[in-house]
Amino acid sequence: MESNLARGQRVGDRYLLTELLGHGTNSVTWKALDERLDRSVALRVFDSGLDRATLVKRAGAAASLTHPRVVRVFDTGQDDGSFFTVSELLHASLATVRLPLAPATAVQTAIDVAEAVNYAHGRGVVHGNIHETNVLLSEAGAKVADFSLARLDDSAQKMDDLRAFGAMLGRVSRAPHPGAPVGYDRVVEGLTNGAYDSAALALADLRELRPPSAGPRRPQIRRGWVVAVIVVLVALAAFGLTRLGERSPGTQFAPGGRIEGEPLPVTSADDFDPAALGGDDDENPGAIRRIIDGDSQTFWSTERYSSSADFNGNKPGVGVILDLGQEREVGRAQVLFPQTSVGCAFEVRHTNDGSAPLNDWEVAATVERSPQSSAIIFEASEARFWMIWITRLAGDGPFTCSIAEADLFAPS
Repeated sequence: MESNLARGQRVGDRYLLTELLGHGTNSVTWKALDERLDRSVALRVFDSGLDRATLVKRAGAAASLTHPRVVRVFDTGQDDGSFFTVSELLHASLATVRLPLAPATAVQTAIDVAEAVNYAHGRGVVHGNIHETNVLLSEAGAKVADFSLARLDDSAQKMDDLRAFGAMLGRVSRAPHPGAPVGYDRVVEGLTNGAYDSAALALADLRELRPPSAGPRRPQIRRGWVVAVIVVLVALAAFGLTRLGERSPGTQFAPGGRIEGEPLPVTSADDFDPAALGGDDDENPGAIRRIIDGDSQTFWSTERYSSSADFNGNKPGVGVILDLGQEREVGRAQVLFPQTSVGCAFEVRHTNDGSAPLNDWEVAATVERSPQSSAIIFEASEARFWMIWITRLAGDGPFTCSIAEADLFAPS
């Protein structure tokens, strides 16, 4: 089948081939349009002579990985005797960028890859060929592709992944590098020569190389007084104004639906629709960057739900995750909705573990019925990952919720 594939051909009666991306030793990869969900995907078709039972088993292992640092496998199937997989489409990789990576970029990329490898190894999945071509780049950071599919035999071991990881870091950062943080070259060498026996240990050492949070944390009692004063002022200012929406007692709306000042920098955004809660691990990821692009005319939207505003009763919600790159103190947020999404309900949640299940994310604020500009103030907390968790949709059917911009702010 591979030799007969052509632009404009459909695979699996759903995926329209639009661009040839490349050939592997046992497969060919195309950019394709998923006509059912109207999104671009990466479609990989394997040689028809490969053992289908092995492919199904390995594709299943790959699809079970639902970490933000792992390229997601959305679908698998068979067409004209050949097995295929459908994955998240990312155009850039470490093989396509200018090298060597800047020291700070090298450290963060190493952390991203280590998080992916540690997660996969913890679930018994080995990659088999960690290489620049398999480390893809997105606005959410580096993501590792082809877990369990890069090598179709059972000879690969976790230590092979760690050694390959170290060798790759050495190539992309030209280690040893005089500008690298103290300790980085030691981690690269340790991975390469087998000194690390787990990705978790390497990940811990790499995280220690990140710069500390900017500025000291203010004393809790002083922060409490500041928050108390803000609450009183906001209550007085808002008195007599048109009610902007409903919120939990611990959440206050800023007057005028606007927060003044410079928002905190967001390094990346990602969608959150975990299969464990009834989702499919995918909620319009192709548009997620629009909520942090600074353009209020563009927006990300949930999928459309036909039956009810509570996601057809199939799940408790969906979310978008904002990664601040490091722990930062946040006490205010402003979420801008298109007019059609006024009335959505959502929570602001936070954690320092971006792969944590929903119940481990702490709730900082709750808005039961949002105005178009939901500018809210809440008790400040320090965390790296912040989520806008949508709990109810808007509209009269089909039901959806769109976000034009999501900004986080330090406490006043």
